[in-house]
Amino acid sequence: MILIGQQTSRVSQPFVHKAFEAHAERFPQRLALTCGENRLSYRELNERANQFAHYLTKRGFGPGSTVGVCLDRSPEMVISILGVLKAGAAYVPLDTTYPAERLRLMTSQLTGMKLIVASSATRAMISEADSEILDTAEVGAQLESFSQTNPVTEISESSICYVVFTSGSTGAPKAVAVRHEGWCNLLTWLVAEFHLNEDSNGLLLSPAGFDISQRALMTPLFAGSVLHLLPSRNFDVLMAYRLMRALRVRTLHCAPSALYLLLERDNAEGGNAFEALDLAFVGGEPIAASRVAGWATRPGNLARLVNVYGVAECTDVATAHVLTDYADYLSGGVPIGCPIYNVSIYVIDHSLAPVEPGEIGEICISGIGIGAGYLNDSQLNSERFVTVRYANDEVQLYRTGDLGRVRDDGKLMYVGRVDRQVKIRGMRVDLGDVEAALEANECVRQAIVLPVAGEGTGETLLMACVLPSDEATGVPFDARALRRDLLEVLPKPMVPREIVPVTRFPLSPNGKVDRDALALRVRESGRARPADNSP
Repeated sequence: MILIGQQTSRVSQPFVHKAFEAHAERFPQRLALTCGENRLSYRELNERANQFAHYLTKRGFGPGSTVGVCLDRSPEMVISILGVLKAGAAYVPLDTTYPAERLRLMTSQLTGMKLIVASSATRAMISEADSEILDTAEVGAQLESFSQTNPVTEISESSICYVVFTSGSTGAPKAVAVRHEGWCNLLTWLVAEFHLNEDSNGLLLSPAGFDISQRALMTPLFAGSVLHLLPSRNFDVLMAYRLMRALRVRTLHCAPSALYLLLERDNAEGGNAFEALDLAFVGGEPIAASRVAGWATRPGNLARLVNVYGVAECTDVATAHVLTDYADYLSGGVPIGCPIYNVSIYVIDHSLAPVEPGEIGEICISGIGIGAGYLNDSQLNSERFVTVRYANDEVQLYRTGDLGRVRDDGKLMYVGRVDRQVKIRGMRVDLGDVEAALEANECVRQAIVLPVAGEGTGETLLMACVLPSDEATGVPFDARALRRDLLEVLPKPMVPREIVPVTRFPLSPNGKVDRDALALRVRESGRARPADNSP
């Protein structure tokens, strides 16, 4: 079944950096970028990026090249990224919060990446990379002699604009390439559908290495507004909150877990940092409606919360849903919505045939958002990027590995992961199914379910780590009562053997719940051992 609601819209400007250049030409004095005390106008940012682009071109890094960017959030990071794009090359954001060994694994995947832009604070992180390291401080004086005019480069809409990394099942990160046409399609949709303009300033919270950051980084500049950078290597919730309040931030792009922390701080500080917010685009993990409903339904709150869904392999966002009916979400979950411009969604079975409405199947993405695939991994490309024939049409699909179903109203619901299934006493169990049942209980705000090995038996059991809702609802947490409630709605093998209340889940650098770190905490506590069980 093809989801209803897909929209066709012409992308008038196929290159993100060209849209930025147009704003710089029309409004050169307009503020473009802030980072701490640093301020750059559109003219200043454009001219400095142009100088770097001309430098790269002279060095031979143009169309077809990939250039790494290993910089903390800073003006130099934005200048470098824009300069790489203007030179016609693709940039590779390298996350400065990662350990050096992880960065070594990442850079080893890109044998053609001959240059990495770094700083004195980051160059040691990528010292083992088989690439030239260009220190921004050392090259700064050289750039003054290069032209400040917009360079002219020959690239196509299908050219690669950036490469990001996703985790791989083998433990090695996978390099994913995104095309200009897909990236511009996404930003065009954001600007047109949500009426973004010069007032829609945004705050970049996440490290540059994540797919969500490419959207957060460039959307304000694509719309002609101001990009604010969080001047901290790691996500600092107090700093982010204070910047939101001081800068009167209008748009946010973040994971739900980061939003929860900001909202908790807002409650603690008296609730005034979100006053100017128009839009919060959240994605990357399911939204716990109970954790946002209080803020979203607060009298006088005009901000819209948008649940966005997608994958790095398909330009980050494929579908979206604007939250409105919180009573429905609390009982039935939050939809991930309908496709964005020029994107289609299919829900298929194991034989790649579309499932019937309401049935659960694998979510597949088609259309302009599909990227250029995994670099240097032809086997994975053949497994995940497939071409099928439906009726008289051949359709290229990206198989996400996510499970979903289409509601009667055409909205897509996320159900879980194909690879988060385990077998318990012969029963195939999806961990997302158990988490949903836990979060439907009034005493639970959020739940993470982990497969663990039973003591002395080796059989797979489930353990749930939960954030109680007692502070918000006044409902006391009682693990035994919760298990009794779960036995009313789940088969016994699906009910966690142990339910552990926690005060906070560990977060990854991009603000998502770090399930691996949580599992490690469980092991170190001596409560349980990990289970190795897959269907």
